[in-house]
Order: sequence, then C-alpha cells, then structure tokens
Amino acid sequence: MANHQTELRRGDAGSAQVEFAFSIFFMLVVLLTLMELCNAIYTFVVLSDAANEGVRYAIVHSSDSNLSSDVQSKVWTYAGAAFSINSPSQNVLVSVSCPDTGGCSVPNRVEVNVSYNYAPFISFFKGAASPTMTAYAEGRLVN
Repeated sequence: MANHQTELRRGDAGSAQVEFAFSIFFMLVVLLTLMELCNAIYTFVVLSDAANEGVRYAIVHSSDSNLSSDVQSKVWTYAGAAFSINSPSQNVLVSVSCPDTGGCSVPNRVEVNVSYNYAPFISFFKGAASPTMTAYAEGRLVN
C-alpha cells in the first residue's frame, strides 16, 4: 500500500510548479494592467488640470492682447512639467476659442481643448496608432 502512494506522489511532482507558473503569469497580467490603467488615469487628470489652468489664466488675463498664445504657453508649461517632456508644444495640442459672437472679450466664454497622444507602457499591437486623450474646460471672461 505504501508503494502505491509513493507512485501517486511521483505522478504529481510537477503539478505544483505548473500551478505556480500559471498563478505568477496571472498575477503579472493583473499587475501590469493595473499599472497601465493608473498611468492612463494620471494622464487624463493632468490633461484636465492643464485645460483648467489654461481657462483660469484666460479669466485672470482677459484683457491680454495675445490671450490665445499665452494660454497655450501656460498649458504647455503645466503639461510639460507633469509629463516630464522637453517639447510639450509638439506633444500636447492646445486650442483656445471664444465661441460667443464678441470674440475673446469680457463677458464672453473661453474654451480650452487639450489633446495628447497617449503612449501606453504595454503595446499589444505594434502597428496600431496610439490613442488620443482629450480634455476640455470652459469659463467666462471677467474684468
């Protein structure tokens, strides 16, 4: 009887290693997916904050003659510091518009759209284009 149990144990010798390998693989996939999701959320939050910062700058400096270019510069400075990129003007697209008929003057609205080509850590499809993240903020110009 003891000999029969020894034979059963020898047949199960590699099963623990196989289970461990599957478990480690699954845990790594979950961990990397979680890291990618956190990075995507961080990128979106930075873009949203950069758009809000641009609108705040436009509201405070509403009488500025170069309002659009100054807002773009402010957004690029904010996003460049957060993303640690050397040339944010090439990576972060900023559009400033005043949709009301009076243009960019008090008391009209100002809109700031920010877009960024998100570069994921893990790319499953090498030939696929990277997704573009966009953020939007709007405010009313005041004196």
